Amino acid sequence: MKKIILLCCLLSVSALLSAQSALKPVSVNVFKNGTYFIAKEGTVSARKGFAELELPKDPLLGTYWLNTTKEAKISKVYFLTDTIKKTKTPQNFSDIFKGSIGKKVRFTYYYGADKNTREISGLLSDYYETSSIAKIKLADNKTTYCPVSSVVDFTIEDAGVGTLTVDSMVRVAKIYFDKNVNSTDLHLVYMQSGIQWFPSYNVKVINENDVQLEMKALVENYSEDIDDAELTLTVGNPQFFYGQTFDPIYNNYLTSLYDIKTATLTSTPMQQMQTYSNENSYVATDASAANNQIEQYYDYSTEGEKTNDLYMYKLGSVSLPKQSKTSFQIFSVKLPYKDVYEVSLGDIVNYSYYSYISNDPEKRFDVFHSLQLQNTTTYPFTTAPVFVQNENLQPLAQDRIKYTPTGANVSVQLSKAGDVVVKNKEEEVKKEENVKKIGKTFYNKVTIRGTIYIENLQNKKITLKIKKELLANVINVSDDGKIEKNGRYSYLNPYESVNWEIPCGSKDKKTVTYEYEVFAPSNSSGSY
Repeated sequence: MKKIILLCCLLSVSALLSAQSALKPVSVNVFKNGTYFIAKEGTVSARKGFAELELPKDPLLGTYWLNTTKEAKISKVYFLTDTIKKTKTPQNFSDIFKGSIGKKVRFTYYYGADKNTREISGLLSDYYETSSIAKIKLADNKTTYCPVSSVVDFTIEDAGVGTLTVDSMVRVAKIYFDKNVNSTDLHLVYMQSGIQWFPSYNVKVINENDVQLEMKALVENYSEDIDDAELTLTVGNPQFFYGQTFDPIYNNYLTSLYDIKTATLTSTPMQQMQTYSNENSYVATDASAANNQIEQYYDYSTEGEKTNDLYMYKLGSVSLPKQSKTSFQIFSVKLPYKDVYEVSLGDIVNYSYYSYISNDPEKRFDVFHSLQLQNTTTYPFTTAPVFVQNENLQPLAQDRIKYTPTGANVSVQLSKAGDVVVKNKEEEVKKEENVKKIGKTFYNKVTIRGTIYIENLQNKKITLKIKKELLANVINVSDDGKIEKNGRYSYLNPYESVNWEIPCGSKDKKTVTYEYEVFAPSNSSGSY
């Protein structure tokens, strides 16, 4: 017996269920760009040679596909707007009465100026929605009428509130088969926007050699109810040429070919991030015994597989109610790391444009203290925010982990290191005038020597990673610097960079040098 009280008469809103559709979600693959791929299966009834399915709202262009058994092949599918019968659960007090017609009920209602209460029971014969009057057949076969607005307590003396059948205008697919069948199994797939996932990381420093890296995924569902379906979260950048362009099957108007031909990918916050592109075992820590229970580190992982250029995490069978957000723990793993310091130096002189040297040798460049993590797992790290904690689980920093394939390294910045000093000075060594001519412009070739000054004011040894970028041809570097040539040019000068890893002792001072050749216009305008 189910009791419904007036104060709680507004029930939770339930999704409308199509009477024509018996298809159930069996798998969902969610991408970081705000779209998802869903597969549904089930048995549909066929009348007069066709079955009828309600279309999903705004399926993406070219992704809606139907398949059936060999016994009943699909011959054609009509997409049109039609009236269908749909069922819903009651959403207010009026719905409760409509859904209870033909059931034994008992309720209490107010009567009189003093608002006295009276109880009545019997069979709910009818409910007149326009006047909000309930028709009750009593035990003595008499009939009475009661205004619903006066009811304060309502009890249904059987299984509970029934469902309602209503007419609804929707877009449907009428599926015709090559032979008459009463029913057939159907497989439906489509892509749609409205479900997406956001990864995030947590780094916990364990000791001077290891960190614990955890990843979780927040799945947001604002599209449709998913009940007991296999969930997959995909890492990577698949090609979706038409982005979030809707399929014209859902539109009740003539499609513009221009809209389809010029469709571009809709940008989402996670796409902007991408462009930079389960039992537990314990790991001992140095944390205090008082907090030992919450400070132990766990190793766990989620089953996944690499498919071409994508990596897919398989989370198993889950339910995702519509308009909900669900967080899943993906993995936690111990990784080796290096404590490094990093500085990036641009082309401080830009001689190719200005044709003269002007730099401040006393200018200090920002040095960042970072954790260099090595991906020793079998899966890639996807672009996501990362929160860093020290050995005592105190906050250190928040940064971003960029996409990192297996075996590669990624740096997580902690803070600026004010006690590591880096300066950069450049001077002209040689100039060869008018060595080239392009159009009416003559170019000089100039050799420049640069010096990077390093001073470690800390009471510990450090490793300083230096990246120097130049619009020039690097010809000589000290201290085993690695020259990178990417093949890009600006007129006569290539884009190149030099990378060093310099060990520095406590209170140590060092210098590294480099030389490069650059072509610059011989006139003083500096223009090309």
